[in-house]
Amino acid sequence: MRLIPKSPTNLPTTCSRFTNRHSGVQLIQPQPGFREPFQVFCDQEFEDGGWIVIQNRFEGSVYFHRDWREYERGFGNIEGEFWLGLGKIHELSYSRRYELVVVLEDWDGVEAIARYSEFLVAGPVEKYELKSLGAFEGSAGDSMRNNVGMGFSTFDADHDLHPENCAEFRRGAWWYRYCNESNLNALYLRGLNETSMYWLTFRDHFYGLKRTRMMIRAVV
Repeated sequence: MRLIPKSPTNLPTTCSRFTNRHSGVQLIQPQPGFREPFQVFCDQEFEDGGWIVIQNRFEGSVYFHRDWREYERGFGNIEGEFWLGLGKIHELSYSRRYELVVVLEDWDGVEAIARYSEFLVAGPVEKYELKSLGAFEGSAGDSMRNNVGMGFSTFDADHDLHPENCAEFRRGAWWYRYCNESNLNALYLRGLNETSMYWLTFRDHFYGLKRTRMMIRAVV
């Protein structure tokens, strides 16, 4: 009789629980005994480490204009450009309190940060609604606050309040309200283009950013 391998036990629940303080791919289990473990990329260098990367873009090698199913399960290269997946993001944010940091860079090498004290994303029944961001601080300005209370939208699942489908119009999935202010999952384009990934309070919404990185860290 073939033995079925068991899931690893005593896995860390989040990146800040690892004694190994080197950045890289790790296996975690946010809800032991309830959900299966999954891989995340732990950033142990940014601000004392402990960060789980949920989105990373820096070269345009991964196409981000994808459908609901792919955004739900995640896609890309976890050691390169990727989206972790709404299912995993929801599970993480409901397993304990997390803060969110968004790192942005323009094509002149200027970097800016947006930090939120509480990041909470609902589950599939509520269309992965952005429930909370908490308090804001940072040099990038707050271009995400207006999206609180909105479900996630893709080109085949419209949950915004605009007459048009913002995810289709802007060529990128996001927690939209009225198609403006921010979208970090749009097309990777240099120059001025309304379908570029953007953060309005950092650069104009037609300005395509060079790099974006979204990370969450457990709040002790």
